[in-house]
Amino acid sequence: LSFMASGVKAGFSHRFTGRHILLMNVNYLENAPPIKNVFSNVRVSNDLVKALRSNALYGIDLKYIWRHPIIQATLSGYFLKLTGLTNISFYYADGISGIDSGTAFVQEILEGIDKRHLGIEFGIEAQVIPTIKLTGVASVGQYTYDNNPNLLLSSSDFTDGLDFGEANLKDYKIAGGPQRAFSLGFEYRDPNYWWFGTTANFMSNAYVDVSPLTRTENFYLDTDGLPFPDYDPALAKELLRQEKFDSYMVWNAVGGKSWKVGDKYISLFVSLNNILNKKFKTGGYEQGRNANYRNLKQDVSNDK
Repeated sequence: LSFMASGVKAGFSHRFTGRHILLMNVNYLENAPPIKNVFSNVRVSNDLVKALRSNALYGIDLKYIWRHPIIQATLSGYFLKLTGLTNISFYYADGISGIDSGTAFVQEILEGIDKRHLGIEFGIEAQVIPTIKLTGVASVGQYTYDNNPNLLLSSSDFTDGLDFGEANLKDYKIAGGPQRAFSLGFEYRDPNYWWFGTTANFMSNAYVDVSPLTRTENFYLDTDGLPFPDYDPALAKELLRQEKFDSYMVWNAVGGKSWKVGDKYISLFVSLNNILNKKFKTGGYEQGRNANYRNLKQDVSNDK
């Protein structure tokens, strides 16, 4: 396999004065798909993912910088789109339509994934007096799937691959961390070479990673390929609602002291993280085993 990848970057900057600066960057980049997304299951066969193509990334960011003897601030906005991505997952699934047993260990091949990242960021730093500094950061983003990629299943348990067409992922949130973050900080630096800093960090809008197979036609089809007679669209919508994690705050602190011994310096640092012992979820993914409406409905109805 060979891929012809190209890329272009361009930038623009303008200084209104020494205190007011405007920056802009645009780019278009292509990359060959990573080797782990080239073979459907390299441990079993030499079968290639059929719709392989270069991954493309294009984006733009705009940044405004304000400099002052006491306060410095930055405001930026960005748009980023990734296209042509492929993802391969491995799991055991129950409720697969089109095969007699309805169960198999499968390789889920998601082809032609598009993702969109959009957001704004703001940072400010104030040197109130020579020993005290205050900081503030805000980041608000929206990271979503931007299309409905194609989903195929392959397995050593059945001969031909199963093509379930589009996985309805458009506008679902991309997992991988909070999409909103805010931070307030305080720092004190003493002339006697000791310092202390603390930050309060607020995180929100983090989501669980969705299961693509349950967003295909397989979800409402029985193993014989016919729709479930008891299929309830309203209940199905609730079953497929993406889980959003609770927001949380983490309080951290760090401090240090330096000593000069001869012409050498000895430094000691102490860091405390999550001082309030806050419990929070950092990520997760939906199970793919209960792959259709009836199995998932039964699973969520259980007490455990």
